[in-house]
Amino acid sequence: MALTGNVDGLFEGVIHGWACRPDRPELRVEVVVRADGEDVVRTTADLQRDDLAGHGIGDGRYGFEIPAPPGLAKFRLSVQFAESGEPIPGSFADNLSVARRLELPRAENPLVEELIAEDGLSDRQAGLVRQFARDGFLKFRVTDPAFDELADAAIAGVDWSSSNGIRVQDAWPEVEAVRRLASLPEVMELLELLYGRPAVPFQTLSFRVGTQQETHSDSLHFSSRPGRFMCGVWIALEPVDERNGPLHYFPGSHRLPIYDLNDLGLLGDEASIEQNYEIYCDMLQAMIRAHGLHKQLALMDRGEGIVWAANLYHGGDPILDRTRTRYSQVTHYYFEGCAYYAPLSSDPFLNRYDRPDRRDVRTGRPIGHWFGTRPVGEADRADEPAILRAPPAARPLAARPLAARLRRFLGR
Repeated sequence: MALTGNVDGLFEGVIHGWACRPDRPELRVEVVVRADGEDVVRTTADLQRDDLAGHGIGDGRYGFEIPAPPGLAKFRLSVQFAESGEPIPGSFADNLSVARRLELPRAENPLVEELIAEDGLSDRQAGLVRQFARDGFLKFRVTDPAFDELADAAIAGVDWSSSNGIRVQDAWPEVEAVRRLASLPEVMELLELLYGRPAVPFQTLSFRVGTQQETHSDSLHFSSRPGRFMCGVWIALEPVDERNGPLHYFPGSHRLPIYDLNDLGLLGDEASIEQNYEIYCDMLQAMIRAHGLHKQLALMDRGEGIVWAANLYHGGDPILDRTRTRYSQVTHYYFEGCAYYAPLSSDPFLNRYDRPDRRDVRTGRPIGHWFGTRPVGEADRADEPAILRAPPAARPLAARPLAARLRRFLGR
């Protein structure tokens, strides 16, 4: 009897995966979760998974979503084929390497080479992960045939009169093209490769011109626990050169420690946020000088983009030609299975976290806060909608032919 499947991950308290018998695809496989050798829950893997069907794996009805036992560390949970007692590939308790235990993005894990070997990444996939690990950014080209139509619709659909003349935040509820650009399948797959878990788009910024923003790290604005599970993606909707305010960045700066206001003796609840931010940016400039970091410009054609890590130092260069626009879209992403907060208005040393309302751009649903099997801040969030704590729809990790699509995506 041949059994196959995968445990995709633990997201918002729910174990996602799939299991089937390739020799008898019409049958459904029973799955059991065990903790310390004892059965905890059983279920039949019979949920529809279009990704499986799309890759020729039977009718695709092999998925499972199992609520994890509250309070149990995930590495005590063994997800098994009930009939044979064998662990399903990816089972938490049966995948106990030190590299796997570290709750860090794949590309920012100091044991990344072990993860590359364990996950069986192709040479091309491994190269992308290593490049992102080294530089903190990765350039790509969008290959979606609908991109030009989406870009034009995003430019035309945004109400630029509602902006400060530079950008419009979160146009995605009103402009479908903005929402679709934020959730391009090829972008989502690339982020999953780099971070080792599914991405969740939570904010869009539509730009008419360059920001000329001083060098900063997104880690002060958006952060997570476990740390570093946040990134930005910038896509050029028209050509960008030295004269219309290109993005700049400092390769390798993402490897520096993440500093917040408390590290500078400042408090997130102080009234003078602008003054605090100025002190913070001065500190970043000191770090750039001390570590000999060198600025690079993101000179892009229409349809090219860049992914950057949460702690990559970046900003906007001056606009030299004031007659030109620089239409572009930035999307910020969290990653599933974390708790999220805004460091600029938080004080972690005082156990005070500001958790703004964040919603999944794809669905409009609130994004929950989790650490493993435990919801975070449940008592503090008692008045929030119950949907905040509801299990998300399945967002499978497995059975995706990444290499071919990424090759086109990155223009290689």
